[in-house]
Amino acid sequence: MQDIQNILLSDDEEVRRRVIQDLRGRPACETSTLLFGAMGDESWRVRKEAVEVFVSSDPEEGTIDNLLELLRSEDNAGLRNSAAEAVTRLGERAFAPLNRLVHDSDADVRKFIIDVMGSTQSSAFVPPLLSALDDADVNVAAAAAEHLGNLGDTRIVPDLIKAIAINETELFRFNALAAIGKLAVPSPIPDEIKRLAENDMLRKAVYECLGSIADDTAVALLIEGLHVRQKSSRNAAIIALSRIYLRSGTESRQALESALECLKGGDQVPVLLESFDTSDPLLSEAVVTVLDIIGDNRCVEIFLQALVNERLSGVALKALKHLGPDGIDTMISQFTNSDATLRSAICTLIGECAYRNGGAVVHDALSDPSPIVRKAAVSAAGKLGLTDCIPEIVRLLDDPDQDVRTRVVVCLQALAMIDRSSIQSVACQLGDSDQSEQRRNAAILFATLGDGDQLLLLVKDEDALVRQAAVSAIGKLRLVPSSGMLLMALVDEDPDVRIAAAESLAEVGDSGVVPALTHALNDEDIWVQCAVLNTLARVCPEGTLDAVNTVLPGSEGLVLLTCLKLLENLENDQALVLVEQALDNSDEEVVTLALSILSRRAVERIIPHAERLLAHAIWGVRIACARAVALLPAPLADKLLTQALEVETNDLVRTQLQILLKGLA
Repeated sequence: MQDIQNILLSDDEEVRRRVIQDLRGRPACETSTLLFGAMGDESWRVRKEAVEVFVSSDPEEGTIDNLLELLRSEDNAGLRNSAAEAVTRLGERAFAPLNRLVHDSDADVRKFIIDVMGSTQSSAFVPPLLSALDDADVNVAAAAAEHLGNLGDTRIVPDLIKAIAINETELFRFNALAAIGKLAVPSPIPDEIKRLAENDMLRKAVYECLGSIADDTAVALLIEGLHVRQKSSRNAAIIALSRIYLRSGTESRQALESALECLKGGDQVPVLLESFDTSDPLLSEAVVTVLDIIGDNRCVEIFLQALVNERLSGVALKALKHLGPDGIDTMISQFTNSDATLRSAICTLIGECAYRNGGAVVHDALSDPSPIVRKAAVSAAGKLGLTDCIPEIVRLLDDPDQDVRTRVVVCLQALAMIDRSSIQSVACQLGDSDQSEQRRNAAILFATLGDGDQLLLLVKDEDALVRQAAVSAIGKLRLVPSSGMLLMALVDEDPDVRIAAAESLAEVGDSGVVPALTHALNDEDIWVQCAVLNTLARVCPEGTLDAVNTVLPGSEGLVLLTCLKLLENLENDQALVLVEQALDNSDEEVVTLALSILSRRAVERIIPHAERLLAHAIWGVRIACARAVALLPAPLADKLLTQALEVETNDLVRTQLQILLKGLA
């Protein structure tokens, strides 16, 4: 021990860490003095190792008592923190020593003890934490309240409410309210909590608590909160009302709606509008929900702003629909004087509500100077089925904005369901265009129309993107007679076209193309090879192993990964042999995938490779192997993981090994 003590004086932190590591397995009563000293080491790696060794030594109560005395160290924060971490890791094993210090004369020690008890996340510490609610030091009592909220024992809510009435300090009441908010189930609010809403400092915390625990009996109090001077408290009341409404049943919702509808047309609505802020999605969503219930037409602009926000669009659309035709007409009347964002939102709303009286606005918006408005108008035209706008919509295929052009194609696809002949004519015109993008659009429309003959013509287009679009469309239509044309595309000069051809052949499902696909396995592009492999597995499942064997020798990277994924689905031993061989690969992703497959299919095949892979040069492989080894029979897994832990130097891997070993215990 004296030799070890001398080594711990070394300037090399790795030497100090190693000597602490060598203490693993010795009784805590022999090593505690050295470990306690190392817990105060200047190196966090040494301190962490000391904590690990101490926890693994299964210390007795007396040794834990000595550990807790380290919490009194005022001049070494690292030592105090290490001691706290160690006792937290011990959990319920440290119950008796911790319980003895709950009423220690030193308030700082009591605070440390309470924090440790709460950090263990063990319900065994609920009784001592409850007793600490009466602690004379407000920091200790407040910490106890906070941790009780985190432990999740709903039975202690009455104790927290009682403590709130007794302890009048704001810090304690703030923490206790937060704890009650986490624990209580919706019910009528206690008078003790109601009275706290009169305190300016606690009002926001009370409203937040009510949002979690109150039923519709809190509505009157929260509506009063909408009128308070403090904006933060008003916002908390808004969020609480929204939360109560969303979780309430039909009768409670009706009561809440009746109470809020009384605000319609009043002075409070403009104040609520001020709380809308898209940078705070939670608050903004609550504002829209509450304003929706109130049903005041002055909310229209806020609803439109929310509609163009991805997070808020759903609740905003619901609110706008509730305003009915009068509300939509109000918005339409404001269209000309609105900015581009609101004009876009109005067009979106008209489309979503299928409000045909807004067709004229949509028609005019197709030529709006703003691209976001034109895009919204095109979408609305498709949803309204405005076939009379087809000429204007087609002209937008030359729009300078790519998003508008993309939305036009989607719109024309929708209109094809209503006016097939007009869209057929448009598609034919596009197919004859000298612009490759327009011919590509033609392929998409021909696919929507189910016109395979026109698609077959576009498969021969001079532009690779057009050919790719046509080939992909054929696959979506599953045109079996087209297999010959797809086989021609399988040898196209462009690899993306060849990939599309392979994928389309999988959709068509013609087994007669297997010889051509087998030949395509020799393609020079690895992405094409992968697409062909996947297609062969779908078209001819029984030939998957032969296909894999064709490309496996010398393959690497993406192709090898694809092979492994296909082998996992085969129900034969030879496939697993090939997966096992991949464990010798130098690619981390390949080895980890092979380990994952064997873990699911035949974990015992990992045993001959376990020691080697647990010492692999790549730490990611070591972790993957450790997780696989943990699935082996417990005695064998424990032995292999323990051996690996003894020599492992990477902290991340060590942590994973310790977690896995703990799971085996």
